[in-house]
Amino acid sequence: MGQQQSGFVVEIASPRLGRFQALPQKDPEDEEISSPLSSPVGTEWRIISNPCSEMFGTQRLRGLIQKLYKQQKLFNEGDAKLMFTSLHALDPAADILLPLLTVISNATAIQSNQVILRENGITHRISEMVSSGLTLSKGGKVMLMQCLANMAVSKENHKILSPCIPRLIDRISSGDETEGSVAMQALTNLSIDITKDQIEMYSRCIPRVLSRVWLRGEPSLDALRLLVNLSCCPDLVPHILGSKIINGILCVLDTDKTEILIRAITWILCMSSAVDALHITYDKLGPFIIDPFGNPSHTLFHAIFGYRARNELEKRVELLVKHPQPDISKKCLRLLEILSQASLLFPNHSYFFHYRFLFLLQQDSI
Repeated sequence: MGQQQSGFVVEIASPRLGRFQALPQKDPEDEEISSPLSSPVGTEWRIISNPCSEMFGTQRLRGLIQKLYKQQKLFNEGDAKLMFTSLHALDPAADILLPLLTVISNATAIQSNQVILRENGITHRISEMVSSGLTLSKGGKVMLMQCLANMAVSKENHKILSPCIPRLIDRISSGDETEGSVAMQALTNLSIDITKDQIEMYSRCIPRVLSRVWLRGEPSLDALRLLVNLSCCPDLVPHILGSKIINGILCVLDTDKTEILIRAITWILCMSSAVDALHITYDKLGPFIIDPFGNPSHTLFHAIFGYRARNELEKRVELLVKHPQPDISKKCLRLLEILSQASLLFPNHSYFFHYRFLFLLQQDSI
């Protein structure tokens, strides 16, 4: 891209935004017209202002990034406008894009910056960049998603960022573990208030999140956080319980990490409360079972609330009642109370539906 000291370049053809081919600037009147019949040369000239020329000519953007990167501060209108223009004009492959996204991500920690970013269109631009699936470097993809996750902390941004939800759901299964984790963080922040029209969309992410509960042999904190939010939506609980079974799902309670244990207990407590309040049984769960053969013993419901699984759950929770962390102890007591109240619900329906299922299989074989 050519640069002009005057800050103006001559645009020819239809180049991409931010990419201009520069020609020496001459007065059109100085050009000789070869034929009286030819059109005036002046009509072929268009002098425009290139918003990137000042950035790259004076290194203003790089200076701003270096200043903001070293210390967090409140953005002013000038900073925000320069960043907004940069996000539109910079090529996705530009090396300066990653530090720019890093500065924006760090700035979201200050609430007033969230307002400035939103009012100056930067929040909307980040949403557009994520939804469009720009081809970025590995670090650029992660940082772009981290910007969105941090912006989603503010509820005022949810309407702007909600179009990114389908894209975030797809990125949960990314081959890059970090990108998948950041996508779950963003969905966790956006799923605080799930509306009726979002139920089907969020139900798509449940199998992907459950497949990420275990990472490298340890429970994933990001996956558990998202599952807690999804379990707080009664309409999504049957979708979760009808999902395929996860081997050793109750082993998440064996962790020695307090933060993970709190989320694991909270998740199971949310689902137990919903099962008790909505009177969810195997027969009601039928339409939500993902197993191609509709086998209820292959569901998460069976893995947690089946007769043997529930007894194992109670034993594990009883041991955690004496946990030194008060929050964990209180949640465990509440969970035991719910399981006790539902003692007639789970076993009876479990055995009844199990035997009925075996009977139908025998009838088919005959």
